[in-house]
This record gives sequence, structure tokens and C-alpha cells, in this order.
Amino acid sequence: MMKLYLTYLAIFAVMLSALALFPKTGGYIWQAEIINPLSALLFTLLVYLTGRIAHSAQSVTGILCTALFILLFCPDSRHFFNRDETAVVELSSTCIVPFFISQYTRISNKNFKYGYFLMLLMGIFCSYTHDSITIPLCAAFLTLSYLQRDRLFRLACWPMVIGFAIGTTLTLLQSAYWNSAAWGDLTALSTQTADGFAQLWETKVFIFATLLTIYFLSSRKRRRRLWRISREHKLLTYCLLYSFCAIPFAPLGLDNAISGVCFFCMFWALFLFQHLLAILRERRPKPQPPVHRA
Repeated sequence: MMKLYLTYLAIFAVMLSALALFPKTGGYIWQAEIINPLSALLFTLLVYLTGRIAHSAQSVTGILCTALFILLFCPDSRHFFNRDETAVVELSSTCIVPFFISQYTRISNKNFKYGYFLMLLMGIFCSYTHDSITIPLCAAFLTLSYLQRDRLFRLACWPMVIGFAIGTTLTLLQSAYWNSAAWGDLTALSTQTADGFAQLWETKVFIFATLLTIYFLSSRKRRRRLWRISREHKLLTYCLLYSFCAIPFAPLGLDNAISGVCFFCMFWALFLFQHLLAILRERRPKPQPPVHRA
């Protein structure tokens, strides 16, 4: 346990050193002595929250892989190093999403008798302020709610689902997409789909996630492992599928739809990469005990 705490402390120290040593790119409303430690702390919190969802926080290697995946694959991760208020805003906004997902996962099978109104507000706020993930995450919530419809209102997660649906509805109502005729034009939809996937092929995370998925699909044993991964992370698997479905329509903008796909691809790639490391560890020859000769 101490090694894990020291790993998070090391991530905080490295991030703080990078922010302090690199030349700043903009002015401060707050002083650098406040901005830099706060950004480093929020990044460490993001690593912790993402690791809890991906179950990669149980080892030093898993924590370091999580931090590396966030830096390489998280949408707009370059803003984390801005050394001004935009870094704090971007990190805070990004932290809200894994925090909300982890809270939903934590209480989805529990029955609380308090805090319902707070969870309702949390769902509205998270969906209303995150255009890139609101549609696929809302669709995933509604799908899981339908699958457990017989006992949904006996669980503690139903206010979060309703709040998220309300926030998503408010976001969609403000979109100018429905005033255009593009949503009913099959040619425009197919053109936007082709454009969206062409942009996805230019992103590192989509290519990496696709290669990992192909690797796991290439044998029966790995396909069974892939099925277990999708069952274990059912919510995020649905989110990834629905994020692809949102590309042809993209009512909140194609850039937001692409960003949502990349965000959920980051989690999917992290899930698969962890299991790939487990496969490699299983294949590593075990050391033979020494033979004592008489």
C-alpha cells in the first residue's frame, strides 16, 4: 500500500516539476505558486479516479500506465500543461467524468435512503457541462436502466440516471442541429460519417485501441477474455459503442463526437492493455527451483 501512495506522490512531483520548469504560455489570474500545485494535484486525482474505474490502481505498474495513457490519449491533454487557468478548468472538467462514473458504479447495486437530490443535481451538472460524452453516456445509462428495469427504482443510482437524462435533454434542446435539414439527409449523414471516421484514423488512441481489439479477436481464448472485459466494464463498453453511433448525427458537433469516441477509446485501450500485460506475465517462464545434488 505504501508503494502505491509513493507512486501517486511521485506523479504529483513530476507533474509539478514539469509545470514549474517549462516556460509558461500565458498570463495568470492567480499566481503560479497556486496554479502549478493545483494542476499537479488535479492530474494526480485524475490518474487515481481513472485507475479506480479501470482497476489499474492496485499496482505501481498499473498506476504508471494509467498516467501515461492519460497524457498520450486523453482528449485535449495538451491543455494540462498550459500553466494558467485553462489547465485548472480542463483538469477539473475531465476529473468530473470519471468521478461521476465511479460513483454510479459504486452505488449502482446499493439502496440508499438519502442524498437522492444531490445525486440528481450531480447528473444534471455532469451531462450539461460535457458535450463530448453526454449523448453516449446518457444512452448507456438508459440501456442499463432498461436491463435492470424491474429493480431500478430500488437502487440508489436512479436519481443520477434521471439527472443525467435531464441534463442531456437540456443540452440537445439548445443545439441548432434540429433546425437544420441535415439530420434527415442520408447523403449528408453518410458524408459526415466518412469524415468522422477519417478524423478518427488520425488519432493515436483510436488506432491503438483498434489494434488491441484485433489482437484479442484473433484467437478463441482471447475472445473469451475480451467478452469478460466487456461484461466487467459494461457501462463503458456501451458508452464506446454509442459514441460511434453518434458520429453520423453529431447533434452537438462533429468535433465533440470525435472527442467522445477518443475519451472512451482511452478507457477501452487501458482495459485491453492491462489484460495484454497479464497475458505476457502468464507466458513468462517461471524460475525453476535449484536442484540439490547429493
